[in-house]
Amino acid sequence: MKPVPHILRVLPALAFFAGSLGFAADDPTPLPIQRVVLYKHGLGYFERQGEIEGDARVQLRFKQAEMSDVLKSLTALDRSGGQVSTVAYDSQKPQSEILAEYAFTLETGDIQLSMLRQLRGARIQATIAGGDKVTGSILGLDERQHAEGERVAKTMILSLFTDQGEMRAIPLFDLVSFEFTDAALASDLARYLETLRSSHRRDEKTVDLVCEGEGKRTVFASYAVEQSVWKATYRLVLMDEGKPPLLQGWAIVDNSSEDDWKDVELSLIAGLPISFRHDLYTPKRKERPLLQIQEQALMDVAGLVEMEKADGADFEDARKDAKVSGRFGARGIAAKSKAGAPPEPAAAPVMAFDEAISQQQDETVTREIGDLLEYRIDHKVTIPRNRSALLPIVAAPVEGTRVSLYRENARSTNPLSAVRFVNTSGVTLEGGPMTLLDGATYAGEAYLDSVKLGELRYVPFAVDLGVKAESKLDSKTDRVRRITIKNGMMTSRYDLVETKSYRFENKNPEPRRIVIEHPRRNGYQLRAPAKPFEQDLNVYRFEIPALGAQEKATVDVIETYEMASGIEVRSVDDSTLLAFDQSGLLNDSAKKFLRDVLEKKAALSKLSAELELKRTEAKTIASDQERIRNNLRSLRSSAEEKDLRKSYIDQMKQQETDLKRLASEIQKLEGDVRTATSELDRTLISVELDYGV
Repeated sequence: MKPVPHILRVLPALAFFAGSLGFAADDPTPLPIQRVVLYKHGLGYFERQGEIEGDARVQLRFKQAEMSDVLKSLTALDRSGGQVSTVAYDSQKPQSEILAEYAFTLETGDIQLSMLRQLRGARIQATIAGGDKVTGSILGLDERQHAEGERVAKTMILSLFTDQGEMRAIPLFDLVSFEFTDAALASDLARYLETLRSSHRRDEKTVDLVCEGEGKRTVFASYAVEQSVWKATYRLVLMDEGKPPLLQGWAIVDNSSEDDWKDVELSLIAGLPISFRHDLYTPKRKERPLLQIQEQALMDVAGLVEMEKADGADFEDARKDAKVSGRFGARGIAAKSKAGAPPEPAAAPVMAFDEAISQQQDETVTREIGDLLEYRIDHKVTIPRNRSALLPIVAAPVEGTRVSLYRENARSTNPLSAVRFVNTSGVTLEGGPMTLLDGATYAGEAYLDSVKLGELRYVPFAVDLGVKAESKLDSKTDRVRRITIKNGMMTSRYDLVETKSYRFENKNPEPRRIVIEHPRRNGYQLRAPAKPFEQDLNVYRFEIPALGAQEKATVDVIETYEMASGIEVRSVDDSTLLAFDQSGLLNDSAKKFLRDVLEKKAALSKLSAELELKRTEAKTIASDQERIRNNLRSLRSSAEEKDLRKSYIDQMKQQETDLKRLASEIQKLEGDVRTATSELDRTLISVELDYGV
């Protein structure tokens, strides 16, 4: 009989290995993409749905960089009464590290011989030519020689120790197939093969949904992963006078996923929902302290055993089980719980997807997310992977008028050709570049920020070289218009007046509608023109409705800014009061108040001067007494010196009398100064005036 090729003998066993993993032996059930939602912040939301039957495995494929997002967002539901029991996915470890964990390798060459040599002692069921089956443990492989005519042939012999206790020698060419009866070993081999298979897909990881149930059912899965940002682009066609411009909008969509999008529902979302990256895919370990086993710990365990003896026979059974398992109390506790606990309740039925979602909504607070804008494509879309597409999102006439827009900070010598654009398209427009066509002729380009329904935008697309422009700024200080006196401060309020002159000359053969954008500034008040043509938060707009050919026009924009200068009333003197009075800034109340302040300042100044004079006199006497004391120390006992000593003593007695008088006068003056100061302070804060000049 011709030997069966080794590769064919192994194939029947592989089906058994795959089945040992809990997966179906055949190919996994595909789960087509049905809906795609793309966001402007770089995420894509995908919905898949498909039909399965019985226990099945659904496989999804992702790039390694997408796995953390998948683990963060994956939702899987069996919508027809079954359940998704497990979600299994490829490890992040390199293939070499994973394969090194197994006790065998699949070497190139004679795979069957290599496996049988490596797995000595493994139990197999061998099918021999003729249909006989032998079950036993692998002892090894031997090579035997025998004569075939004039040459020596070699034969590989498989030695088995059968369940009947026989040593069985089976020529390898008689071995049709074999299966490992050890489920754990078969599972390891199947996983080994799965690891090898996944290595053929570069940078690709698989996620398996293990579904359990009966009959045909619908399985749903959704997730969010990084995806290329969709982009908006527009065309605005300027029509003849009297006809509205035509707006056409397109979305640029890139399919950078691992799957073809075939007849999918596609939605494009503009907005910025919160999203972040979080590494859930990388395995993480935490270091734990290593505690040494000590004698005291063993005594504690022994004491615990002695205490638990009082709990009865259940504990005795538990201790016996513990001796068998080698783990104190593990099996015993499980047995005790099982004996004393009520029967486990039946598992709750799995809800349909819409029921599950509605239930969650009932238990949470719902709100409208007004900042997100959805463009739902109204037809099914097909985009193969690594391909892109332009999809129409708007096509409608809109309100628009040609103008020459003057923005000094953009170009000071010419206005810009622009369109005064109002979004009457029926949808909010996401920001993007816009190409403008004058009839069938390219006219220029612009960038359109996000525009809500009914919102106005000026869209400049070229420079109007036929209109010359210039601007000039003049500023001056206006007269004081208001006086405020409060808390001892006198404040004069006046205006800084700025005049910005815009001058235009139209050298085109046709009239131009000029729109001037003048910046709005905090604190400035518009004085002229009385009312702008338009305004928003940042600019006033003034209009020259029709500047004829070869005509000139000027628009003066006058603004005022309130300024103020202050002076402390306490510092006002007679000359300052006279200057205020001559300038006409003081009314009668202000004059009376300032004169009263000046009188109280004069009285306080007089008292302060008298006090200072008395203090100076007292200091002079004290200094002279020190001189006399020094002289007295130098006098001797002669008759002349005795007379001089008596004269010094008499002088000091008179000075002491003068010092007592001065001390009393100084004390009184200090009190008078404090009183006058308080009266001045009260006067300064007691009057509040606010009047126009």
